[in-house]
Amino acid sequence: MERFVVIMAGGSGTRLWPLSKEKKPKQFISVDDGECMLVQTIKRVCKCVPPSNCFIITNESLVELTKEVVKDIIPYSNIIPEPRKKNTAACIAYTTVLLNKKLGEGVLCFVPADGYVKDQQGYADAINLAFSAAEEKERLVVIGITPSYPSTAYGYIKITKDAGLEEHVLKVSKFTEKPNEDAARSMLESGDHLWNGGILVGSSQTIIREIKENIPQHYIEIANALRYGGADNFNTYIVDAYNKLQEISFDNAVLEKSSDIYVVRASFDWDDIGSIDTLSETLQKDNDANSWKGDYIAVQTTNSVIYADGILITVIGLDNMIVAGTKEAVIVCPRGKAQEVKGLVEILKQKGYEIFL
Repeated sequence: MERFVVIMAGGSGTRLWPLSKEKKPKQFISVDDGECMLVQTIKRVCKCVPPSNCFIITNESLVELTKEVVKDIIPYSNIIPEPRKKNTAACIAYTTVLLNKKLGEGVLCFVPADGYVKDQQGYADAINLAFSAAEEKERLVVIGITPSYPSTAYGYIKITKDAGLEEHVLKVSKFTEKPNEDAARSMLESGDHLWNGGILVGSSQTIIREIKENIPQHYIEIANALRYGGADNFNTYIVDAYNKLQEISFDNAVLEKSSDIYVVRASFDWDDIGSIDTLSETLQKDNDANSWKGDYIAVQTTNSVIYADGILITVIGLDNMIVAGTKEAVIVCPRGKAQEVKGLVEILKQKGYEIFL
């Protein structure tokens, strides 16, 4: 079967505010000295499929920005506008039914746009193995990354026996949401847990079958809307369909309920850049262990993350702090508090500061 990759690029990345904003979320920013995360992701997956088989699904409001960023890397016609954010169950269901209608049967790989990976070949090898496993087993396949520390920022996958395809393909026993510190440490020590990399592979028919079994309303509404694919007011039908869908992740809606899922155990370096603190893994470091990007001056400052986007940041006497800013806003907080930025964004909305979001 023909292979396709779908990059999910509609997230808002609020935990990276103010670097990530609604009009330009984190997948469109650079977290190192190179290209933005979306472009890096496209180039990684194009080691597995030709550019013509690479698709992007993103929020309607981000389509023009996406076109500017991808330029001549993939065809503009491969950008799929999503009418509104309804989490990954809606995103995956809509894309799968749409591509199955347009292109026929194929194997789809859904990847997040905001993953940061240095080991390009290891990433490609894992996806290619997942493609093969999905075809042979006719089941859903996910990719799990061997954990290197007890992270509380990622979900976990408990593994069981070898699936018989290759030593790195195993059966999934259980999916676990982001654990507390004690549970994360226990999972790491057990040796039978992997980080959930958020990558899903399956034939279009397999994915549709699982959607019909677990969230049938998603299939019914989307399939009905796509019957009007050639109509001038097609967008109205899709919007109406989305308005009727439950907002839920594919993990919660399907993966956690299915008893027959496989996982490819991968060992490539990976980070989903879920907070400004995690930028310490991607940015260059100075002699005082400060991770930095942009123009800054740090005096008597150590172990901090400093990100200056179009401004000059100056700091004195800091340790283990985050200072990140743009021309519109700056955030300062201890590194251990970076996960609370999402809550801060909600406060800004309540206070009427949407213009800065």
